[in-house]
Amino acid sequence: MGQYVVLGEGDRDKAFLERLCQQRQITGLTFGYVGGNGGFKDQLTAMIAAPGFAQCQSILLMSDNDESATDSFKLINDQMKECGFPVPPRPLEMAIKQGRPSLAVLMQPHPIQGADSRGCLETLLIPAMDAANPNQANCVDRMLNCAGVSAWQKKGSQHKAKVRSLISAVYEADPMHGLQYCFDPQKGLIALTDPIFNETALVLQHFAAWSASGIRPWADFRQDRGI
Repeated sequence: MGQYVVLGEGDRDKAFLERLCQQRQITGLTFGYVGGNGGFKDQLTAMIAAPGFAQCQSILLMSDNDESATDSFKLINDQMKECGFPVPPRPLEMAIKQGRPSLAVLMQPHPIQGADSRGCLETLLIPAMDAANPNQANCVDRMLNCAGVSAWQKKGSQHKAKVRSLISAVYEADPMHGLQYCFDPQKGLIALTDPIFNETALVLQHFAAWSASGIRPWADFRQDRGI
């Protein structure tokens, strides 16, 4: 276990975080995933008994807003209360509790796309995928509209269908290629150099310094450091 641990909901989140850091040359973080947004409590509880837990300084949890940013964040905080870890008052604000690593939560999509905060990791991926494959993206959008997907109530489900369909449309080698394997830059499917990922990359790049600064809100830390 490292000093700075980043936990996502699933293996797709872990793959995204690892590849993003590799692409942006961000080091010093250890990555894992918890098997869904209800799994943070069990994972953190298990970490307490794991070898090397004493060296862990800070933990960043990454989760999806899904259909309600408020409800999704509350679900995480309720788990933190149950397992005795620090409880952040809001996303991207560091929480501190004696005897435990400091802890912050990054909700996706970050940044929010437009005025609607709903969505998930796939919501963040779509602009980069559209920019790299505009012709296929246009065809996929028309197909999803024809199939009625664009009328689905859940925004996250719409975006997952879009990402799944676009991968199938552009990756002849394996149209059913799992998203967790699509961040490999050699496959050319998702360009992690795209500016849409800059804000998430900044959090990861400066997470250790932010954790050690004593400044709770990420926005205040950025202002203090001129980031």
